[in-house]
Amino acid sequence: MTKNIKYLTRNAKLVCAADFFWNLGRTFPHAILTIFLLEQGFDLVRIATLQSVFMIVAMVTEFPSGIWADLFGRKQIYMAAVVTLFCSYLLIGFFSDHFIVILFAYVLYGLSVALKSGTLEAEVVLEFEKEQRDIKAYSVASSYVMSISSIAGGLLGSLFYEKMHSYMYAISLMLFVLAFLMAALCVFSQTSGQKEREQRHLRDELKVGFCVLKSSKPLLYMILLFASATLFVQPFFQYWQVLYQQGGIPVRYFGIIYVAFQACNLVGTMIYNRMKMSNKKIMIFVWLIAIIFAFSMINTQLALFLLPVSVILFYVFYQHLDVLQKKVAPKQFMSSFFSLVGTSENIASIVSLFIMATCIEYVGITYAYIILFFMFSVYCFFLCFFMFVFLFVFFFNDTATTEIYTILFVGSVRCV
Repeated sequence: MTKNIKYLTRNAKLVCAADFFWNLGRTFPHAILTIFLLEQGFDLVRIATLQSVFMIVAMVTEFPSGIWADLFGRKQIYMAAVVTLFCSYLLIGFFSDHFIVILFAYVLYGLSVALKSGTLEAEVVLEFEKEQRDIKAYSVASSYVMSISSIAGGLLGSLFYEKMHSYMYAISLMLFVLAFLMAALCVFSQTSGQKEREQRHLRDELKVGFCVLKSSKPLLYMILLFASATLFVQPFFQYWQVLYQQGGIPVRYFGIIYVAFQACNLVGTMIYNRMKMSNKKIMIFVWLIAIIFAFSMINTQLALFLLPVSVILFYVFYQHLDVLQKKVAPKQFMSSFFSLVGTSENIASIVSLFIMATCIEYVGITYAYIILFFMFSVYCFFLCFFMFVFLFVFFFNDTATTEIYTILFVGSVRCV
C-alpha cells in the first residue's frame, strides 16, 4: 500500500485523503443506523421507506450529476456533494423527531452520493493519463483507502454509540469538513477540451454522450459488466445476515463478521496488486467465484466459510474491472460515463434483489446464493469474452486505450 501511495501525484493523494474522511464520516453511524432510527420511534416499514427514497434519488440524479460535473467542474460538484451530505447528517443526527425531516435528509443523502460519483476520481484519471502514469496504482490505493475507512467507521461507530448516541453525527460532520478542505486544496489543470465544452448546453451533452456510447461497443460491454456484478454484490450485502443467522451464528457476532467482510476487500485488493493480472486470468476468477461456492450443496454449513472466499475472489475481479473502466472511459465525458455506470448498477441492483428474493422463497437462502452467483459468472464471462475479442490487443498490451479513444472521438464527431 505504501508503495502505491508514494507513486501518486499530489492531487491523487489529496483525493484519497478527501475520500477517506468522507467515507469515514459516512460509515461512522452505519453499524448502528437501524438501531438509532428505531430508538427515534421509526418502525421497520418507515426505515425501509427511507432506504427506498435514498436509492431512487441516487438512481435518478446520478447520470445528470455526471454531466453537471463535466460541464461545471468536477471539483466544484465534489465539494457540493460534501456540503449536501453535511446537511443530510445534520438533519438525521439532531432533527430526527419528525419523519418528514428524516425523509428530506435521505433525499439529500441520495443526491450527495450521486453528485460525488465520477468527480475528483475522473480528474485523477485524466491527470495520470497526461503524465503517463499507471492508473492501477491509483485504483488500488483508492480501494485500500475506502476499505480501511469503512472498517474504521463501522468499528468506531459501534463502540461510541452507547456513550454518544446522536452526538456521533457531530464527529461525522467534522470529518466532512476535513474532506471538504482536502478537496479544496486540489489544483487540476483545465484542458482545452474542457474549455470548449463549457460553451455547450446540457441537452447537447446528453445527445453527444449517448452517441458516443452507441458508437463504442467497449463502453456498452463495460456498463453491462458492472450491471451484471450486482448479481453478486446485492445478494451478498443484503442477505448475508440471513444466511449466517440460519447457519446458527448469533446476532451478537454480526459486527465482527461485517468487519471481516470489509477485510475481504483488502485481501482481494492485495491479491490483485501482487498478481500480474491478465484478462484471461480474470475470466478464470469469474468462474471460480461460482464454482467454489457451489460446494455449499454438499453441506449448507459450508456456505458460511465459502462465502468469504467467494467475496475475496469477487473483489479481485471487481478491482480489475475498475481499472479497465478507468482506461476505456472517454476523456470528454468521463464523469458522465462513471455516473452512467453507477445508474446502470442502481437499476440492476433492484432487479438482482427481486431475483434473489424470489429464489429464496422457492429454494432457500443457500441455493438462492448458488443460483445468483452462477448467473453472475455466466453473464460476466460472456461479456468479458466479447469485450476482449472486440479489443483483442488487451490480451497483449495496454496500447488499446489509444485506439479506443480514437473510436470514441470519431463517434462523437459523427453524432455532432
